[in-house]
Amino acid sequence: MSAVSVPLAREKNAGLRALLVLAALLLLGGTWLPLGDPLPWPLRWLFTVLAGGVVWLMVAMPRSLGYVLTDEGLRVQRMSGTLTWPYADLKVLSPAGRLGLKVGGVGVPGYYSGNYSWQSPSGEVGPRFVQALASARQGGVLLAVRQRPYYLTPADPQAFETALLARGVCRGKAGE
Repeated sequence: MSAVSVPLAREKNAGLRALLVLAALLLLGGTWLPLGDPLPWPLRWLFTVLAGGVVWLMVAMPRSLGYVLTDEGLRVQRMSGTLTWPYADLKVLSPAGRLGLKVGGVGVPGYYSGNYSWQSPSGEVGPRFVQALASARQGGVLLAVRQRPYYLTPADPQAFETALLARGVCRGKAGE
């Protein structure tokens, strides 16, 4: 087998991305538009750099996320580095749910990384918290890596699960 790149799910909520673009535009507009007394030049440049940083994060972070099925295991590329999990350490968990509140980490449209609360479907038992390495807040796959739950969002979750099971990954329950 060779390395197979897995397409990512797209974020369905465009409102959050629009809110971040609006924040960057307000930061730039408030800095450079001649309304009242102008800000000192160092502050103008600082706010310009901050607005540019917000835009850069919105573009660079989602592009850094990726999943690759390799001969060695599942490779997850993220902004802060690459993780490779051997297939023997993985387990596909059954309940599909969605990310809840961010406990710690990053949450920009198209890039969710860090600890999040987990919202299981009603009546299902699932973990309280998950480690997200995802491009969307819902519609993904819940995996256990050495007993720790991770949430990933491939574009086709069923095909991704099938590919993992074909590589020897077991299926499990979230409470195990």
